[in-house]
Amino acid sequence: FAEIVRVVTTLQKRPWDEFANRRGDWGRDLALLLGRTRGGLTLRELGQEIGMKPHAVSKAIMRLAERLAKDARLQRVKLRALRMLEGSEHEL
Repeated sequence: FAEIVRVVTTLQKRPWDEFANRRGDWGRDLALLLGRTRGGLTLRELGQEIGMKPHAVSKAIMRLAERLAKDARLQRVKLRALRMLEGSEHEL
């Protein structure tokens, strides 16, 4: 999850602490989505990482999925994050 947070903070161009606790912030929600889909973390594990209840993590991920379906710019941000994560995996 730390690598996902690093990628998202790079894309946000802001420190994690500035948006991690903001409901509806695409950065926080993207980190949760990627943590779930790419990191294989459970809702409980993600919640423990950022201090949220599993149900709230689930809702945040669902909200972002709805936004992604309609927002082409956000889709491009997600693709860029995925590429960055793939690049970091090749470096390991």
